[in-house]
Order: sequence, then structure tokens, then C-alpha cells
Amino acid sequence: MTELGARLKEARTAKGYSIDDLQEITKIQKRYLAGIEEGNYATMPGAFYVRAFIKQYAEAVGLNGDELLEAYKTEIPSPSNEEVTKNIPATPSRRALGGRSSSKFMEIFPMVMVAVFIIAIIIIVWTLFQNRPDNPEPEVANDELVQEQKPTFEDNENVKPEEEVASEEEPAEEVIEEPEAPKQQLTFVESQGVTSTYNLTNAESYLVKVVAVNTTWLNIRDENDKILVDQSVKAGETFEFDASALSKIRIRLGHAPGNTVTINDEIVEFKSSEVTQNAVIQFNK
Repeated sequence: MTELGARLKEARTAKGYSIDDLQEITKIQKRYLAGIEEGNYATMPGAFYVRAFIKQYAEAVGLNGDELLEAYKTEIPSPSNEEVTKNIPATPSRRALGGRSSSKFMEIFPMVMVAVFIIAIIIIVWTLFQNRPDNPEPEVANDELVQEQKPTFEDNENVKPEEEVASEEEPAEEVIEEPEAPKQQLTFVESQGVTSTYNLTNAESYLVKVVAVNTTWLNIRDENDKILVDQSVKAGETFEFDASALSKIRIRLGHAPGNTVTINDEIVEFKSSEVTQNAVIQFNK
């Protein structure tokens, strides 16, 4: 075994490859691989293949093939000029190249002609489209057809004045406007102590709304002094009560300042400056 063969075998073993594995990787017959490790180059087809197989073997096991060939060039047979020439593929002659080029040109020539023909058609169509007038004027075959016919004397007699035509038309129906419904009125009547009295007229419904800025106690009674609402309304809350079925209510706020009472969205003003206020609303239906 040569020094080169020993180094290659050592690298193969370090990689964990067998000769069969290396044959699968390099596609080199294992008898040639074994011959490289043993330094038996006589089994090789020639010196050219010896160098090629050694380089391929080295690269498969992680070594630099060119460096190995240079380092052990005295142990490796050099190929002769004749052998190198035999393994280099012959360059085709100029005549062969010319013939091949000519045949290829003849193959693509019909396609080139078709492409040129299509391009020429596109150019012609585009040119005709560009020269097309934007607004072609219709041709008049006979000038007499386009002359405006003047009305005759008989036609003028049949034309009635606009005033006569208007008088013959049926009179337009008169539109009777319905009178507007009377608007709601909240009228102040009197103020006695902490109680303010109001009359509400021209209202279909009676919606009481309390918007509390400050927490207050709310009490609502009907015309018979029956308690309908008796609760606290906290700051930031809005309380609503429908009194449409009643004829009179009394609204009492335990803390009136800052809070708002409306009936049908119309503000009920408390005339007293006391903290506790009453508002009596009489409904005139």
C-alpha cells in the first residue's frame, strides 16, 4: 500500500464509509477504488483515469483532490499526450457547424415569416384605426329631404293661440290646506310656597321626564293624592313616567336645584328658591 493509498483509506474510514459505500457515492467500480488504496494502478483503464479517480475519491472523503495529486505526483502515473487527446471530445468541424446552423435556420424560418406577417397585419390595422375620422358626418343623398318644410297657410289657421288652448283645458283642482293642529301650551297659573301650578293644553300625551344632575328623591301623586312614584333618582340618571291617563299630577323633588323636570320635552320651572319643590300640572284634554 502506498502512502497516498493509506491516506485515502484513513480518510474513508474516518468518514465511516465502506468500499461499497464509496462506490455508490462516486459511481467508480470498487475494484478501481481498492486498486487506488493498494497503489495497484495497473487495473485502471489508463493513467488519465487514475488521476481522475483519485481526485474523485479524495473529494468524496473530504480531501482536496488537486493538492493530493500535486503532493503525490511522483507516485501517480502521468497520462501521455495520445491518451489525453483520446479522452478529449473532438471539436466539430466548421463545415459540420455550418451545416447544423443552416438546418436550424431552415427549421425556424417558417416561424419567422409567420411572425413578420402577423406584425405587418397589426401595423396596418392600427394605422387604419388611427386615420378613422372621430365624428363622421352622415351623407345627404338629396338636399330636398333635409330642407325644412315651412308651414302653409292652412296649417297656420289650424294653430290656436296659447290662451285659447289654456282656456279649453279643465280647471285645476283647488288644494284645500288643512289647518295646523294647535301647539301644546304649558301656562303658569300661580305659586304658593314651594308649590308651582301649571295648566297644560293641546297635548295628546303627557310624558314626564326627570334628568338628575344631583341625586334627589322623586314623588309623583295623581288627582286623588294617590302615590304613583316614590323613589330616588341618582345623579346622572333620567327617569320617565307616562301620565297620559291622568288629569292632574303633583311632582315633588326632594332636591330641586340643578335637576330638570320636563313634560312633553317642555321645561317645568320651579318658582320657589327652596331646596324641596312641588309642581302641580293640570291637564286640559
